[in-house]
Amino acid sequence: MHPFQTRLLGLLVALLFVAPSVHAQQQSSESSLRVFLDCQFFCDNQFIKESLPIVDWLNERTQADVHILHAQQNTGSGGDLITLTFLGQRSYEALSDTLTFATGADATRDESREALVHHLSIGLARYLARAGLSEKLVIRAVMPTVDAPVEASIEDDPWNYWVFSIRGSGNLRGQETTKSTRRNMSFSANRTTEALKVSFSGNTSKNVSEFDIGDETIRNERDSESLRSNIVKSIGGQWAVGGSGFISGSSFSNSKRIIEAGPAIEYNIFPYTESTRKYFTVQYGVKLSHRRYDELTIFALDEEKVLRHSLDITLSLNQKWGSVSVSSDVSHMLTNFERSLTDSYNLGLFGSMNVRLFRGFSLNAFASYNRIRDQIDLPGQAATREEILLQSQRLPTGYSYQINLGITYRFGSLFNNVVNPRMGGGGGGNIIFF
Repeated sequence: MHPFQTRLLGLLVALLFVAPSVHAQQQSSESSLRVFLDCQFFCDNQFIKESLPIVDWLNERTQADVHILHAQQNTGSGGDLITLTFLGQRSYEALSDTLTFATGADATRDESREALVHHLSIGLARYLARAGLSEKLVIRAVMPTVDAPVEASIEDDPWNYWVFSIRGSGNLRGQETTKSTRRNMSFSANRTTEALKVSFSGNTSKNVSEFDIGDETIRNERDSESLRSNIVKSIGGQWAVGGSGFISGSSFSNSKRIIEAGPAIEYNIFPYTESTRKYFTVQYGVKLSHRRYDELTIFALDEEKVLRHSLDITLSLNQKWGSVSVSSDVSHMLTNFERSLTDSYNLGLFGSMNVRLFRGFSLNAFASYNRIRDQIDLPGQAATREEILLQSQRLPTGYSYQINLGITYRFGSLFNNVVNPRMGGGGGGNIIFF
């Protein structure tokens, strides 16, 4: 067969496979609404697709008729405030909307995902109506019964918005030559309103590990305790003032007891009401601490007072193209001037992003770097070989860094409506960890 005929035959065969796929996607786009759900945390995609089969769920945002941004924030009661931003695209560009709803701290996973599907349905109703598909969606009003409980207000709330929690956990692991135990207890109390936020929390933990290396047994212990409090008051749409207190002790950090407290002020370039989409904060604070050490430090001190000030700048964006967060913080000693001008500061740089660069291609990354010049609590005696290997003691260093980088390229069918849970582990949620 002539080479030209061979190539022509190959092209015809390829078209036979491609054409049905293209036709199917075109048909699907004409008979339904294209939706891209931009949710990377705690969304049960399988349940959503099963509950809302009347739309086409796309893998590619640029081809969707509706781009839905999902944002989640913690509430004062320990639950979550969910913000859904509906952004119309293509022929629906003039339509946009934002819905918010809250879930309780004791809400089960099923209750949370049912609430999400309910509000997705409400938000998509106007787009389905514009697409001529309103008959596929049924919305009904539920009339309250006579015996329905009345929502409590601040005046008759017996807890006055205070929320408390107590947690405890333990762990035991071992094999023939090693064993370890861990126990942890913590508590928290907080009260959150629009005007004032108050919180208290405490934690105590102990970790013990033993290693049998034949002629001896190496034992490693690490324990820590901490108690912290914060108070933040709103003083306008973009300002906040507050203070914090902190008491701690840690064998790893050579601290018998650290007591620290001080005020802070913060300004947000954007209104706090827009924090689910964007915020740019500048925070300045001053803290005075009294430190008592387990061992004499490298400066031959067993206790000292330290006054520090710090500046923290954070920018976070959650947009259609992805999300980006960058921050920088620097702290510097105002006391002990013989060393504070040269040694006692800490500069940190942090950044994370999840960005869709072009169709089907996404880049996610996290990076941090700390320039460390404030290790005034290091013990004067050098760490032993065992302490270094077991990481039971903080070691001298001038810097630390961490880098995580990942890429994703997705190609093929735009539509992902089909759900097949067989041998899938029983869950449809998506959780991404760096």
